[in-house]
Amino acid sequence: MLIPPFTLLLALLPLIGYLILIGGIRASGRAMITTGARDVAALGIAISGLVAVGPAELFFPTPAASMFGPWVWFAIATFYSLCLTLIAITSRPKLVIYGRSPEQVFEPLLQAARRLDPAAVGDATRWQVTLPTIQVQLRVDGHPGADSAQILAFEPNLTPRFWHQLQGYLREAVPRQSVPRNFAGFSMLLAAACLIGLLLWHSSGREELVVEGFRKWLWR
Repeated sequence: MLIPPFTLLLALLPLIGYLILIGGIRASGRAMITTGARDVAALGIAISGLVAVGPAELFFPTPAASMFGPWVWFAIATFYSLCLTLIAITSRPKLVIYGRSPEQVFEPLLQAARRLDPAAVGDATRWQVTLPTIQVQLRVDGHPGADSAQILAFEPNLTPRFWHQLQGYLREAVPRQSVPRNFAGFSMLLAAACLIGLLLWHSSGREELVVEGFRKWLWR
């Protein structure tokens, strides 16, 4: 039995948007620097469609829907947003860089660290940077050759102000690099194109089923 067109549309649209955004950045040769919390939030939004057609349908409160109608989905979306926010704000503080390998991140990190602490020194073999004056030690985490990396601290209780300053200085240092385009991003764009093609093929000539599916999904 084929999946209803609206169900497939709802499941894949957020994921397609995420693949286009991250794939476009990785394929362009530019870098995107964000916080770990925002990265978690972006992933949560990317899979929100899959959650809507999976767990949300499985545990859907039908008695409440018969009383409150479409407002039940607003309550479910609010609950999901609160859970996602809780996961994001309790996740380990870090910076996430897309479009650069760990090797390419180390030198800009050292430059950014020296703006926070002129006495900062780096260990290129371990991808670690030490800021002795403020007693902070950072490390670059990631797989060699990959075009994404993470910056973490050995100290667990660094202030948000520190991470905000480090992110700002890192954003100034990273664009100065001249790096070749990483074609791994094109695979994400290709995957997004394939999913878009699947949606168009599955929904072509069945627009009335999409509208009907939306009505049935919204009103129970």
